[in-house]
Amino acid sequence: MWRNFINAFERTLVFVPKRSWPASAGWKAHRQLTHQSNPFRFFNASCIVQNEVERIAPVAGTAEADGEYIVPYKTEFEKSHSLQVLTDALHARFRLSEEDLVAILNDALVIKNMRKKSLILSMDHLISEGVEKHNFIEYPWIMTLYKGSLIEKIEILKSLRGFQNINDYIPFLRIKYPRLRKLVGCLNKEADFIEYGNRVHFISNKLQVPISTVTKYMAKRLFVLEMPLDMFRSNLETMLKYNVESKNILKDLWAFRYAPRSVEARLKRAMSAKKDKIMPWMVRCPEYILQKSLQITLDDQKILGDRTIAEYIGERLGFPPEEAQAIMNRHPQVNNVRVTKIKEVLDYLLDEAKFSRYEVAQVPRILCHSLETTKQRMQELKEHGCRPSTLVIICRSKREYNKFLNSWIENYNPNKNVNAAVDYAQAKEER
Repeated sequence: MWRNFINAFERTLVFVPKRSWPASAGWKAHRQLTHQSNPFRFFNASCIVQNEVERIAPVAGTAEADGEYIVPYKTEFEKSHSLQVLTDALHARFRLSEEDLVAILNDALVIKNMRKKSLILSMDHLISEGVEKHNFIEYPWIMTLYKGSLIEKIEILKSLRGFQNINDYIPFLRIKYPRLRKLVGCLNKEADFIEYGNRVHFISNKLQVPISTVTKYMAKRLFVLEMPLDMFRSNLETMLKYNVESKNILKDLWAFRYAPRSVEARLKRAMSAKKDKIMPWMVRCPEYILQKSLQITLDDQKILGDRTIAEYIGERLGFPPEEAQAIMNRHPQVNNVRVTKIKEVLDYLLDEAKFSRYEVAQVPRILCHSLETTKQRMQELKEHGCRPSTLVIICRSKREYNKFLNSWIENYNPNKNVNAAVDYAQAKEER
């Protein structure tokens, strides 16, 4: 590295032989004469120049004469060293698999701060506070927080009423200190008015999920912990009353921002339409979307009656419900398709296109395919004299379908000669 530095410095030194000019010529003449002269760049030369200087050139055939011997310094060299140091530190403190180690080292914040020595200091402090290995794997960014900031935030979290374990509150370490202090203060004020110590523990017990899972989602939607307690409690109890699943509540917390009467009215409408799965998005979606969803549910109920989707498909294709379910399991997306669409596709394939029930059962993916595209492709193939032996080609991508169609037209089209004769006759008449 020093050789590269010295060579770069010497290349910047430009020395010129001493020239004489008339005394009457001023500084401008000296500058003009200097710029017109040919500069000599010196290798291994002294900075003190006498009357004349002698250019010292590198000896031909030596390493100095070859400009490629200089290897430019790259920051990747230093990064590689920092990566090795961090890897050794992680291996020394945890028993990590290769997959877990890669997950930590590939985190964007860890990569950005890898050259900082504070990563190991912060990691050691977190370990001393009792942070477990799985949190370093799930939240590797905690190592990038400065030790001083960690000490302040952990002390604030420990002052929370009902606090038990720092591992339950790791996601909260990402919150800015002023807001975290304000949040903890608000939760402590309502501790006497809510069960289980604080709102986080209350949610955990009501939803029957770990506290760490609650904080994972709440850290991204802090308004749930800052909103009025009565409004929060009412909305949560309403969702549980209408059997909204705990994981769906945590994944879509925006429903808590709506008035309790609005939440109650929306979920009641969904329940009256016999929705098999009540979701929080039904609270916050526009009215026309909710109306459309409820209408689809009612249409499906008219078709199914008391049957399941597997029983309906088995009845249409002539298979027992167990075999129909096995057919659906070959392409699980069929379970999410609307019953009205399944009915339309089966009506077309069995009644109009005249496919057998076995041909439909072999390709359950066709039930998920667009009916409009299916009709268009079947019509196009029919025009070229092709009746596909399997429905697989109908479900293929546009590129693969066009490739098959072009191959058929080129090699197997029975109308090819007839079309060519018609084209020849038309061209002859035009002449």
